[in-house]
Amino acid sequence: MKSRGAGRRRARLAALGAAVGALWLLGSRADVETLKEQLTALLSRQELAQALLEESLPGAAGEPETLEQLMLEQLPPAAEEQQQAPAGETDPPPEPEPAPSPEQEEAMPTAGLLEAPEAEIWPEETPEEPVDEALFSYPVSPEDLELTNSTGGLAVELGDYLEREVNLTLSKEGPQILIMHTHGTEAYTMADGDDYTPSDTARTTDENYNMIRVGEEIKSVFEEMGLSVIHDTSLYDYPSYTGSYARSLKGIQSYLEEYPTISVVLDVHRDALIGADGTAYKVTDTLEDGETVAQVMLVVGSNDGGLEHPNWEDNLTLAAHIQAAMLALHPGFPRPVNLRSQRFNQHMTSGSLLVEVGTSGNTLQEALAGARKFARAAGKVYLECMEE
Repeated sequence: MKSRGAGRRRARLAALGAAVGALWLLGSRADVETLKEQLTALLSRQELAQALLEESLPGAAGEPETLEQLMLEQLPPAAEEQQQAPAGETDPPPEPEPAPSPEQEEAMPTAGLLEAPEAEIWPEETPEEPVDEALFSYPVSPEDLELTNSTGGLAVELGDYLEREVNLTLSKEGPQILIMHTHGTEAYTMADGDDYTPSDTARTTDENYNMIRVGEEIKSVFEEMGLSVIHDTSLYDYPSYTGSYARSLKGIQSYLEEYPTISVVLDVHRDALIGADGTAYKVTDTLEDGETVAQVMLVVGSNDGGLEHPNWEDNLTLAAHIQAAMLALHPGFPRPVNLRSQRFNQHMTSGSLLVEVGTSGNTLQEALAGARKFARAAGKVYLECMEE
């Protein structure tokens, strides 16, 4: 099977060749100013914009008017805070660029923090559901892995991290995984009876329709596979959106202190791809059986912003293995891993990841389907890390 990476490189080279040819023809017949005008007109053509969007963002739906939409492919969570902060919230988001110093972070106010709920009871011994290896039927090589590097100074090849061993050991006693949501009120496009009362644009405090519901879906699959999970259902972004990462950090610290067997922390979000005209775009993958699922993107923080983060390469290694497992489920399912300068509280464990399940343009049912696929792939990797 030819690698997806090689196919995309050939497509990009073909597009580059066509562009160079167009420039040569224009340059041979026009002066520089005319060349600029004709090139601008060429790039503004709807057909070219749509073709570039489909190449850059498979599964995207909509009619973008300009090439600016391509820049929204990897809209970072920090930028999303700036775009979708509730009315009246004008303060910058937590850990903005440039990132605060460790001393400044330690001095962040903690008044009014939401208390973490009591832990759920887990069975002392959970029967392990065998992983159906037939589901993971697509061959994957390091060249197939894709990464969007949003850092300023880190040179990374994600395929190299697939060759590394995951630095993670799951205990057989006690809870192993914490699922939580820094932005728990994030929600999806209403459809098929999934109606909710908004607390803001594409947000709701109704746990049946926001990220809490998606976290429950992931938790259910993990537990079916024999993993022990605690789900923190605190809404760290409500009533105040600003400071949500500082509040969720306190929640993570509380759980890790009470349950030292937790080695995996998943902060589950949804992304947002919003066009200049306000259109919300979705990201989907269609499986062989016709099921449409929301694509999933893993976001990995780093120390590039100046904050101490000794675990970032361990987290990136884990992300590489999970992305490979998602590719083995279906090649179009995962979006590229997004490596960021901010650390997003991921310095707490070597098994910390931020998981973006779809976008605000997806429906809840598409998101739940994508969450189940993600959990099946991630659960396979976690089971391979179980202590002997």
